[in-house]
Amino acid sequence: MSNLRKLDKDRLTAFLEHLNKKIKKPDKTLEKCLSILKTLMYTSSNYKYDTTLNTQSNLQKIIQSINFDVIQSDHMINMKHILHQGADLDVYVNYIKSILNRRDNTLNLILLDVWDQLNSNVLKLPVFIHEKCIKDYPLIFEKTILSAISQWQIDELSEICIKSPLVFQMCSSIFNELLIKLNFTNNFFKFITNFVNSVCSQCENNNIDVIDLYPIKCRNILILRAIKNKNSTIVTKKYLNKEFKQFILSHPKESMCLLIHFPDLYESI
Repeated sequence: MSNLRKLDKDRLTAFLEHLNKKIKKPDKTLEKCLSILKTLMYTSSNYKYDTTLNTQSNLQKIIQSINFDVIQSDHMINMKHILHQGADLDVYVNYIKSILNRRDNTLNLILLDVWDQLNSNVLKLPVFIHEKCIKDYPLIFEKTILSAISQWQIDELSEICIKSPLVFQMCSSIFNELLIKLNFTNNFFKFITNFVNSVCSQCENNNIDVIDLYPIKCRNILILRAIKNKNSTIVTKKYLNKEFKQFILSHPKESMCLLIHFPDLYESI
């Protein structure tokens, strides 16, 4: 007899309907059992459960085979408790992606709970999820950055930033606002300095031009700065000084960011 058994979803559906009729007020333990049984309805058609595995291992296999896109929003809320019992990061990625694509405001609190569950592992999520949060769920992204600051996750954060100008620029914007609110405290200024150094180092190691991470309007100043640092001449210095002073007048916010990231630009003021 095979140890792998095909899931009969028709019989499971009938069984769940029967339980719903018979049990009016299930206790918490029974509710969890019913939630797991209902989850089986959304597994892949190829899913088979293995009678040789223990309950936890089978639960992990169930979770890994779930198609989140076909799950109704109300059950997506219950799913977070099931995932917490045995989901790996890949499963969470699929779960989060499904929530983000729905644009369902009722699921916003679920995202916050998932971020709390993942904790420091949030920075291991693919960059497209962070970009999606910036565009559609900015508060979620801010939560990510504040958590990274509190846990001093400089290298992990810079690793994401070098993959996306959008993420890098949003991080920089949040840092600038925080620095002002914190009255330019030395400890946070040190965090930003270490972050910029880490970004520059990782860009160099991955053959990425760090200038490409900055807004287009900033790149001329950064190119002139790079030329000056490689071949410092009076002409280059004067031209950089002139251009940067004009840049400050037309783009004060971006100028502040450049001065924070590259303090040597103060020489050009």
